[in-house]
Amino acid sequence: MQTNLINGEGAIPPKESPTTEKHAHVHIAVEKYATFLELELIHSRIGALSNLRLPRFGPYLKKLCLRQNVITYLDPEIMDELVELEELDLYDNKVKTVGDSLRKMKKLKILDLSFNLLKSVPEGLAGVPTLKTVFFVQNKISKINNLEPLVNLTSLELGGNRLRKIENLDALVNLEELWLGKNKITKLENLGTLKKLRILALQSNRITKIENLEGLESLEELYLSHNGVKKLEGLEQNTTLKTLDVGSNFIEAIENIAHLSHLEEFWANGNKIPNLLSLELQLSHIKTLETIYLEGNPCQMDEMAGYRRKIILTLPQLKQIDAT
Repeated sequence: MQTNLINGEGAIPPKESPTTEKHAHVHIAVEKYATFLELELIHSRIGALSNLRLPRFGPYLKKLCLRQNVITYLDPEIMDELVELEELDLYDNKVKTVGDSLRKMKKLKILDLSFNLLKSVPEGLAGVPTLKTVFFVQNKISKINNLEPLVNLTSLELGGNRLRKIENLDALVNLEELWLGKNKITKLENLGTLKKLRILALQSNRITKIENLEGLESLEELYLSHNGVKKLEGLEQNTTLKTLDVGSNFIEAIENIAHLSHLEEFWANGNKIPNLLSLELQLSHIKTLETIYLEGNPCQMDEMAGYRRKIILTLPQLKQIDAT
């Protein structure tokens, strides 16, 4: 039997006798004999967990979503009772610290603390090795640390923070997705142990060189737009790449990518590429290529009418050229 409570509206099967609580203008319907429960109280002006009487859900609560509230404190005594929780979503609150609030959550797989006030990765994560997906988007985190025990982690999102260096990721050998966009990172480094990484996203940072990616033998998507990259290089070992995004950089030539035989999307818009002469040598033989973005380069602005025609003749396998 399953009960979903979305914004306090419970889907209660007939002939059941629910109990009802009211808090912050939201009705919480609780099925007496529920074995599975998702509780969502979004944008409900909740400031204190104590008023929700969450421990009563402890034996069966799998997902707790308290997005867009004003929660500042995660009371360990309350959180300790949520031993069956698998997903905790506190996106857009006022949380500054996690402390020991996660210590009893031995089944937690997904944690979202995006858009809060965290200044560091919580030390309390050490007690939750079951975590697979973690979101810390748009906080005030300045260093990547306290993640070593999370050996089962497959997705880590730290975009929109204050990071300056990629570090302390060696133990995350099962990581498949790493999102570090919109930080202040200056160098690609310390990624060698991430053999299972499929997606690496570092848009809007301060990277000037593509390097140190040879260990990423499973990499399929690389996002480096809005950086300071001057040359296409350093991808010799990344033969599994399907998406390469180097838009809005300072690249002057399409080169060193002819070996990317599985490439499907190539984004190099907004660079300094002067002509289309290298397209045939670098990309014409890649039959999987479907999308290319080169708008905003001198090769487009100078040739205008003949620009698209030249690309089509050189790369007839394409399905999309630029945004149109």
